[in-house]
Amino acid sequence: MQQISESELRKQIPIYYFLVIAWPAYVLFLPMIYAQLGWISIAFMLFPGAYLYIWIALLMHECWHKYVPGINHSFFYNLYSFMLVTDPQLYKLVHGHHHSKVNTWQDVEFHPFGRIKNSFLRRLHNFAEIFIGIIYMIPILMQVLPKHETYASKYRHSMHYIAIAAWIVIYGTLAALSITIFDLTIMQIVVPFVISSWICSLALHHTQLIEHANLIVEGDFHQRNIQTRNLRRIGILENICHFLTHSDPRQHVLHHTMVQRHSRPFPYKIQSPENSVFISISQHMGILWNMLTKG
Repeated sequence: MQQISESELRKQIPIYYFLVIAWPAYVLFLPMIYAQLGWISIAFMLFPGAYLYIWIALLMHECWHKYVPGINHSFFYNLYSFMLVTDPQLYKLVHGHHHSKVNTWQDVEFHPFGRIKNSFLRRLHNFAEIFIGIIYMIPILMQVLPKHETYASKYRHSMHYIAIAAWIVIYGTLAALSITIFDLTIMQIVVPFVISSWICSLALHHTQLIEHANLIVEGDFHQRNIQTRNLRRIGILENICHFLTHSDPRQHVLHHTMVQRHSRPFPYKIQSPENSVFISISQHMGILWNMLTKG
């Protein structure tokens, strides 16, 4: 099996600094673009908006795993969390169990309520996941973790307040700069930011739903990992998705089966495990339909 050298890993370092500049620049210019172009600016929200947003989420995840040597993982992890308007402790608490409990109802990252027994409430929750995305899941985790038997003792309300202060400072400063530089109104700031947040939220969460939505697997750790889905590269929609998510078709099963190895930005250097599962966008739509109709 081919190894990824330390020098190759270190080539990723500039990206961490680039995103610290690129995302605030996007947020700063977005209201001006929206004021000039109106609804046409949705294209700008997809690229570079969703493209950058998902990249930040991926690097935040890679900071959690401490994949790239030579950077301050804790600093970038916290900063990226604030940029994504989430509390850093949420992902920090649940992601380890996402790996150990993957594709079970005990995976709180994907199933914060566990198995919802009431079919109507289960479908309602699925609807919110599908049509609101990660900005629905984050507040749910904020409510669940402080009371959860596994996480309550580790949850810190003080960190939550620090996160809120950071969100206000980052986005309040950018909003004030947009108003001052481009002579915009408050609504010209708020409307594009809300729309962009929703688009980015959907784009990010559907990359996760492709991999894990409604996927409950009976079996041992290997069997649960190997059933993690990957998106085929077969058509226009699939290729757009791979572009926006900075991925190759085998990315997620490799991550779950070889979690110690940094595989995402190194396409085709590591072979997929046997029996890996690949789906198309149309198959993903079928999975979502089942979530809405069968729960």
